[in-house]
Amino acid sequence: MPSQAKLYQNLRAASTAKERRDLALQLLARTNSRQYLDECLRVLKSSAVVAALDESHRPILRDKCFSLFAAGKRDKSGILRESITRLLVHIAHPDDIDLYQLGVETYYLQPVDDVAQNLRAVALAGMTPIDPALACLYATRFLSEPFTSVFNCEPALTAIDALVAANQRLPIYQFLLHSGEGMARTGRGELTGKALESLGEDFPPHLYGQLIEQYQAIDQPTASMGIINWVIERRAEGLYDRLESVIMRSKDVDLRRYGLVMMAAARDDELSERLLGLARLARTDDIPLFIEALGICQHQERDTTLALLRRRAGSR
Repeated sequence: MPSQAKLYQNLRAASTAKERRDLALQLLARTNSRQYLDECLRVLKSSAVVAALDESHRPILRDKCFSLFAAGKRDKSGILRESITRLLVHIAHPDDIDLYQLGVETYYLQPVDDVAQNLRAVALAGMTPIDPALACLYATRFLSEPFTSVFNCEPALTAIDALVAANQRLPIYQFLLHSGEGMARTGRGELTGKALESLGEDFPPHLYGQLIEQYQAIDQPTASMGIINWVIERRAEGLYDRLESVIMRSKDVDLRRYGLVMMAAARDDELSERLLGLARLARTDDIPLFIEALGICQHQERDTTLALLRRRAGSR
């Protein structure tokens, strides 16, 4: 039987996806060396190799993952377990829910923050199609936890996906009423924006208008993007005045640009007419934003309005 060092050398020299897969799995099953583990998982996560994984490879992945859960000190941050769990989610076998259950329950609290958010997110993604009801319970918990990552908003972003997949949007609304503002104010506006975008087509417009008022007051760009997307995608005409206000009263130039481009890209007659009306009254500093947005607008009066804006821009 070749040594771990020899398997590692062979793995580094392997040329086909099948060879890399088989050697990586052999070495993964035998080693506890972090160097070797990292290399095995790097190979297994590559697109060509991961595509070659199937149910026959589950035992090795499961055994290694269980051993890491049993000896958590060897994987304190959960990175190794996260990587293996991702491979199992790709294989998508329902009997792996026992590992997903371990994953969603895993926290590693360092002095400042928890660092196992991605492991919980991946485990929740694997659990969702197997046991949607259980996944929704964990998703609801993750939305209200303080341990949401400031780097990628996980596992709360995945929690929203799980709730939407099960058409369970009440926890998302509850989150927006009580926690979303705090998340947006602490560098996690992407999460709040996704929640605002995920309330569904049948959400009452008058209640959404109250959310707009709440979140417009803090003018957090990534959160406000969710409002823009929801109103435009749902063609919520009763909220178009609010939409204009969110876009034009924001202090963030990039949000104004985004909102105007989204209005133009909607290919909606009323939104196009509103865009043209705003363009004719544009503040001097906003003229470049309107010129950019009108460049993709399909309205018959677009060229006339563009010419007006360009004359104004040239006279500055």
